[in-house]
Parts: sequence; C-alpha cells; structure tokens
Amino acid sequence: MFCCATVIGGIAFILFFIGILAKKRKSSRLQARVNTLKDKANSWEDNEIEDFDPKNVLKETDFNIMTERLKNRIIIPNLEEPDNSPYGTPATYVNHVADHLVNAFDFSQVLNVLCQFKHFKTKIGDINLHFIHIVGSEEKRSTPIILLHGWPSTVWEFHKSIPKLVEQGYTVVAPSLPGHGFTDPPNVTGVSPSVMACAYHKLMHKLGYKRFVIHGGDWGAIIGSLLTYMYPESVIGLHNTMNHMNFGWRQILQSLIGAVLPSLVYTTEQEKKFIHPMFKFGERMYRSFAYFHIQSVLPDSYGYGMVDSPVGLIGWIGSRFVLWSANRYNNITEIWKEGVENFGMNNICANLTIFWLQRNALCSMRIYYEFYWNDLELLRNFSIPNVPVAISNFPNEIIHLTKFASKTTFNNIKQYNYHKHGGHFAHIDNTDGVVGDLTSFIQKLK
Repeated sequence: MFCCATVIGGIAFILFFIGILAKKRKSSRLQARVNTLKDKANSWEDNEIEDFDPKNVLKETDFNIMTERLKNRIIIPNLEEPDNSPYGTPATYVNHVADHLVNAFDFSQVLNVLCQFKHFKTKIGDINLHFIHIVGSEEKRSTPIILLHGWPSTVWEFHKSIPKLVEQGYTVVAPSLPGHGFTDPPNVTGVSPSVMACAYHKLMHKLGYKRFVIHGGDWGAIIGSLLTYMYPESVIGLHNTMNHMNFGWRQILQSLIGAVLPSLVYTTEQEKKFIHPMFKFGERMYRSFAYFHIQSVLPDSYGYGMVDSPVGLIGWIGSRFVLWSANRYNNITEIWKEGVENFGMNNICANLTIFWLQRNALCSMRIYYEFYWNDLELLRNFSIPNVPVAISNFPNEIIHLTKFASKTTFNNIKQYNYHKHGGHFAHIDNTDGVVGDLTSFIQKLK
C-alpha cells in the first residue's frame, strides 16, 4: 500500500512539475509574440491624417447597378425546412431583402446619416484606416471613447449611439475594421486582430489621446481586449458587449457541474436561462458557428460570390444580422421574423449596400483566417488582471458566460449587467441599453 501511494504521489508531483514548466514556456511564447507586435508597431511611419467623404465612394450609380442586378436575379424557390433544423438562409428572406433594396430602400438616407459625422483616413502600418472622430466637451475630453465593431458590420452600427455619446460631451473615435466599410483591404497577409489592436492604439496616440476607454462588440471586443492586454497603461477601462474568455479550469468545472447541478453554478436566473441546459446551449453554438470554421480556413472561396452577386451577399452576410438579433431557441419561422423586426430591414440594407459598393465582403472574412493562424494561442491564454472591465449581456448575443467564468480573463470586473432585450448588434436593437451601460461604467472610473 505504501509503495503504491508513493508511486502515485511521485507521478502527481512529476505531472505538476511538467505543468509548471509548460505554463512558463507558453508564457514566454506569448510575451515574445507581444514584443514582436509592439516592436513592429513602433517602426510604423507617422503619416498624415486626411479628410474623407463617404459620398466619394458610395456612389448612386453603383447602387443603381446593384439594384438592377437584383431585379434580374434568378428567383430561387423556397424549399421546405423543418422547424428546428435550418438548412441555411431561407429563399423567402433573400427575396424579401432583395425586393426591399429595389423598391423601398432609400440609399440617400444612409449617405445623409453618415455625412453628419466627421470622417478621416490615415495610413498606419499596412492599413489605410478610416475612422470617425468627433471631439467632445472640455469637461469630458479626458475620457475619449473608441468604439470598435466586428464582422459583418460597419460604422453604420454606431449611427444611433454616436450622437447620444456626443450629446453627453464625450469624444468619440470609431474606426472601420480593415476590409470593412471604408478601411481599405490590407495589401499584405498577417493583419490579424492583434495587429489591428496595435493600429488602433497607434491611432489614439496619433490623435493625442494617451489614455482612453475602449468599447467593443464581436471582433471589436476581442481586439479591444488584446489592446488592453498589450497596452494596459493606455486603457482607462474596457467595456464589451460580447463576453469572451480564454478556456481555463473555470469553464471546465462549470460545464461539468452545471450539467448535473445547475443551481450550484448559475448564480442568477439570467445565467441559467442563457446557458442551461448545457447540451442545448452547445448544440446552438455548434449550429451557429459553422460560418466561423469556413471563414477560418477558406474565406476567399465564399467571398468571390458575395463580391460579384448581391444575392450571394444577402444569403451569407445578410443572414447574420437576423440570426444574431433573435432568440435562436425559437422555431425557424419565428427566428427570421423576430430578427428582421429587431435589426430592422433598413439597417440590413444599409450594411449590405456599404459592403457591396465597397467590394469588400471577401477581404472582410479574412480576419477569421488571420486570427486562427496568428492569434489563437494569444487569445486562449491572455488575461487582464488590473484594468477595470464592464460587460453587458444581451439575451440574443451569440456567446454567454457566467461572471465566474469571465474572471478567467477579466479579473477586475466593475460592472456586469443583464438586459431583457437586445442581441449581438446591441447598438442597433438596444441603443439606450448599451450607451447607458457604457456611460455608467465611465462614471465609476472617476
């Protein structure tokens, strides 16, 4: 018995020791990656900032070409689908959006809304970066905010939130992701989320903001978190609407215990509602993230059809606005109806129009490939121990975590709010909720 216990104890000690060495080696690799990124960013030239007018690239003649192609499209018949097992984007939705673009959508309204903001472009590294910049009041100029969107989105996502923040006196900077909207597609490979984080940090310093608040959703949440990890001295606070984390012991423990004894794991009714039962949540995630795998390995293959065909664009990118704005536990018919109502048909058409007129659907998807092959290990293992963090949870968001699990990545969570409505694009379907959370968080930082 003694010999057996000794052997087991020895094996446990060896495994523990190997674990410590592996963790140190991994930490060294991550630090080397960060150092390389920051060194490269420090070598970027300082280029001029130029005024930019969206009307110069969003031309009515191009929009007319888009609508003519939609008029002459091949009408796809609507095939039968079971209520809870979608085959993809229904033909009824594609035809509905196409008809709205042709017959009801007011393209000039989009231009008028965008042109109420001040737009600029500047070259940072390999990125010809577009951004909106509005200077706030003297009183609140010490807390500038950078708003970061994700895929498949554009700065149009913030068209209702920016005026509300500016009305309160805040300085707002809202860049377009590379290959999204008005930021040019990078002419090199390797422009991953961590590189974008360095570019956004450089932009804020270029504008004279040495410390600032970050707000992000989707890739914006990931890029903002990486920026905070690499440059914590520059970040006053981080506010995310998509709750993400690296995968650690907290997630494993919660998954195992929560499947059997949910009352021990989920501390609020919202957590239990969003995540339990685990197998149902996992099935939903599996179905919802098929696009992620495709775009991580073959982004260009799908992209050609979307750049050439507005129908292809509606079918792939246009579906995300709906699916991520609805309760995906509903049946298929209810999901598509609710998603259109929440996101709004005009908002769907505005984003699709910007994507098609700018011809950047293909390059926008490369962010998944660049992340998977360049930043996956970094995102799995980084943590933010000291910078204050706020997380807003919306019921139709694509990812839900408990506050306990979130602390694997964010140790200093100052605000953790739940909302009764809203989804992945909360600036569209719950503007007051997300702006209210952001401003209340900023007040707590003083």
